[in-house]
Amino acid sequence: MTSRPAALSGAPAPEQAKPAMQPVPMWHRAVPNRPVRPPLVWLVGVHGGAGVSSLAASLSWAGDAGQRWPARIGLTADMDSPLVVLVGRSHLRGVNALHRALLAHQRQATPVGSHVVGVLTVADAARPLPIPVEQRREEMEGLALALGARTWRLGWLEQWRALEPYELAAWNPAAGHSPVDDGDPTRTPPQPVRLLAEQILTAARIAGARITERAQHGAESASP
Repeated sequence: MTSRPAALSGAPAPEQAKPAMQPVPMWHRAVPNRPVRPPLVWLVGVHGGAGVSSLAASLSWAGDAGQRWPARIGLTADMDSPLVVLVGRSHLRGVNALHRALLAHQRQATPVGSHVVGVLTVADAARPLPIPVEQRREEMEGLALALGARTWRLGWLEQWRALEPYELAAWNPAAGHSPVDDGDPTRTPPQPVRLLAEQILTAARIAGARITERAQHGAESASP
C-alpha cells in the first residue's frame, strides 16, 4: 500500500526538485451512486473503458469511482474510503495511464490521505502483449512496488463480452460456488475474478487495519 506522503518542511534544492504535476481528476463531494454499504475500496479507472464498472459489479465490497479519485475521504461512515485500486487495460495507452497515475501519487498530485492499495491491468485481448508493451507494463509495476503498492493482472474474459455490468454476479467473502455455476457469469463470477477478488480484499483489509491503527495511535498521542 502506498499513501500520499505529507509535505516536507523546507523547499528542496532546485536540482532535486521534480516537475510539478497537475492534480488528478477527483470527486470533491461524495462519490455519486455510492452503495448503501460504504465500499471498502474504490476502483479508479485511469482511462475510459478500463473495466471498472464490470469489476465493481463483480466485487460486492468495492465501489466504482469512474475516472476520478475520491477526495472526500475519511474513516467515518459518511466519508469515502481512502483505499484505491487503480485499473487500466493492458494496451500501451492503459499501461502509460497507470504509470502517470502512480507518478501523480508519488508527486502529491492526488487527494491528501489517499492510499493506493494496488494497480490492476485488465487484458485488452486474448493474445499475448507485444514485447515493448510488456516491458512498459513491467516498468510500471516496478514503480508500483517501489511505492509499496500491490500489482495484479486479470486475463481476458470472453464471457464478459456479451454481458452488461448489471448482469454480472457479485462475489463476496461468504459466497460459495458450485461447479455447475462456473460456466454462467450471471450466477457465479469466473474463477479468475474470484481469485483476484480474494487477493484485493485481503490487501485492502490489511491496508485499512493499518490506517485505523495509525489514526487511533495519533488520537491517543494527541490526548492530554
